Amino acid sequence: MNGLKDGKKREWAAELVFYLLVFAAIACFAMVQTYGDPPDEINRFKVVNYICSHGRLPHGADPEVILDGYGASYAFQPILTYMIQGFLLRFLKLFTSDGYVLLLAARMVNAVFGVFMAYYVRRIAKEAWKNPWLQWVFTLMVVFLPQNIFIHSYVNTDSMAMLSVAVIFYALLKAQRTGYERGDCIRLAAGIILCAMSYYNAYGIIVAAMLIFFFHYVHISKEKGLWVEWRPLVRNGIFISILVLAGIGWWFIRNAVLYDGDIIAMNARRECAIQTAMEEYNPLTRFTYQNSGASLYEMLFTTSYLRLLRDSFIAMFGPMLIPTHGLIYVYYKRFWILACTAAVLPLQFLWIKQDNTEPEVRKNRFVFYFSMALFCAITIGLSIYYSYTWEFQPQGRYILPVLIPLMYLVTLGMEKLCGLMEWAASRIAASITNEKSRTLTAGAGKACGKLFCLGVMAYVMLSFAYSLFARFLPYYL
Repeated sequence: MNGLKDGKKREWAAELVFYLLVFAAIACFAMVQTYGDPPDEINRFKVVNYICSHGRLPHGADPEVILDGYGASYAFQPILTYMIQGFLLRFLKLFTSDGYVLLLAARMVNAVFGVFMAYYVRRIAKEAWKNPWLQWVFTLMVVFLPQNIFIHSYVNTDSMAMLSVAVIFYALLKAQRTGYERGDCIRLAAGIILCAMSYYNAYGIIVAAMLIFFFHYVHISKEKGLWVEWRPLVRNGIFISILVLAGIGWWFIRNAVLYDGDIIAMNARRECAIQTAMEEYNPLTRFTYQNSGASLYEMLFTTSYLRLLRDSFIAMFGPMLIPTHGLIYVYYKRFWILACTAAVLPLQFLWIKQDNTEPEVRKNRFVFYFSMALFCAITIGLSIYYSYTWEFQPQGRYILPVLIPLMYLVTLGMEKLCGLMEWAASRIAASITNEKSRTLTAGAGKACGKLFCLGVMAYVMLSFAYSLFARFLPYYL
């Protein structure tokens, strides 16, 4: 009993250190970088400043929030993050007018989102794997990807979107085990609200959540054939829908009133841009690969689009001008390819002779994987579509919401690779006659798995440390 308590205390202490480290890492970025250096921060801050100054939400076409040259504004899109920041600054202005303090306070809102995201990533890890080594590998790969820390350090809505994906992913994963208890439904609704009020590019996770939720109640059996548990499906579906509509309905009703029925305000934003943008940025006259007659293939494979998208998904700071070391990109890419390949290969047949998993569990697992793949495809597709039809911007932050399902797949691959090491060691041990040597050889497989996990964790943290201390901070200091 005492050993169990001591183990929990050590785990609690390790997690506390982890969360403090996450906040400190984000704060390093937030406190040092120059105002306006992070992508579009000046234009985003216009919305925050408007709310701070006037105490109300702006119309998307208000001159105070219009983007210089580009026309339109970020006020057409969901602005829950900016609302929190704006009203916080309005309160803080009662005590200070220091511009740096106010900017830092606004950035700290996103830093808090980053810590909460880290908390839910940790809960995902514990829900998905019993092995503590794999739990920490997944946690660190998600949270300490340099670009993830950076995204929480300046004024944007991406940070809340990342938090929302973590909340939804955890709610769905846990609900597969618990059967959508009331707490799971509330958590799922909260995640959907955060997502809907943050960033359109992350909406694919809502589609995935709907599919996973629906098919949880769809069953196939020899006795009944295909059948649906309609009562819990409808009951829980209505409960979640009521919560979500209560949280986001006001925003889309407001859009419909302000923009002649355009509930997502995308057409209104485009019309505003046509009227207010300079000629070179006007949607009717600006250059895009689509209106130039170039094919999508040409944009993807004859330009630097894919390389820049990959690099800025891993680490690209400031105004897309501060990269990390080239080898970090290379080895991240190689490791992800190796682990993802292992994840999709049926390696378990080597050490698991027969899959005794219940059909219901296999069905839920398949739906979960398919839905997450669809979410990734939607997110990446929207980013490509935007660059092709609106503005060429190969920025990894547009596809960063796929980070959690991608690292989930990578960790599944690592789990199989660790199992492969144990299997290989057991096969070698079986051919050894000396009992002591056989025992040592069999144990070497588990040791190799732990060393593999330790090596990946070390690589992640050293890559982050190099990116922060050797690339980011010297640029500003």
